[in-house]
Amino acid sequence: MELETSLPSSSSRSVSEGFDTKISAGAMLATHVRYRSFGLFADFAWLRLDTEAENPRPEYEDVSLVSDFIHGTAALSYRFPFEGKFQLEALAGARIWYVANDLEGTAGTQPGFEGSVNKTWADPVIGASLAYRFTKHWSLDAKGFVGGFGATADIAGEVFAGVSYHFTDLFSMSLGYRYLHEEYDRSIKFDLNAQGFLLGVGFHF
Repeated sequence: MELETSLPSSSSRSVSEGFDTKISAGAMLATHVRYRSFGLFADFAWLRLDTEAENPRPEYEDVSLVSDFIHGTAALSYRFPFEGKFQLEALAGARIWYVANDLEGTAGTQPGFEGSVNKTWADPVIGASLAYRFTKHWSLDAKGFVGGFGATADIAGEVFAGVSYHFTDLFSMSLGYRYLHEEYDRSIKFDLNAQGFLLGVGFHF
C-alpha cells in the first residue's frame, strides 16, 4: 500500500529518522439487492494503520500515529436485459470517505504533544459490473468505479476482478484482486493507492 496524508503536527523529519507502519485492523462488507432490472449496491470498508517512530529524536521518547480510513459506497444499479451467460449492470451513486489521523509524541527533552486531523467528503461515482457464468458452478466477475471529477476528489477509481465458485444457488465463494485509488486535496492532502487479493463469501436469496 502507498499512502500520503498531511500530519496534524510536527513533520516526520523533526521528530524521527523514520517510521514503521502496520495494518492493525480492518473490515469489509458489500451487498447488492435487486428487484427485476433495478437494484441497490452498498459497500463498506475500514482500515486502521498504526505508525511508530523507529528512531525517535531525543526531544521525544516515542512518536505514534493512528490513522483510520473508512469509505462507504451506495449506488443504484440497472441490469441490461441480456440473455445467456453474460450479465452487465450500470451503477451510479456516491462514495463517502472519513479520514482521521491522531498524532501523539511522548515527552523527552521537549514537552509531549497531541494533535488530530479528520475529514469527511463524498465523491460522485459511476461504474459498471460484469459477470460471465461459463459453467454451472464457475463465473468470472468484474466491477469498476470512477468518480470525484474535481467536484470533491480530483480523481477516484476502483477496479475489482475475480472468479467465483457457486456451491448452490444460495452460496458462493470468490477470489479476486482489488485496486483502489483516491486523490483528494481540500484542506488535507490524501493520496491513496491500495491493492491486494480478496477472499469473499456470498449469500444469494
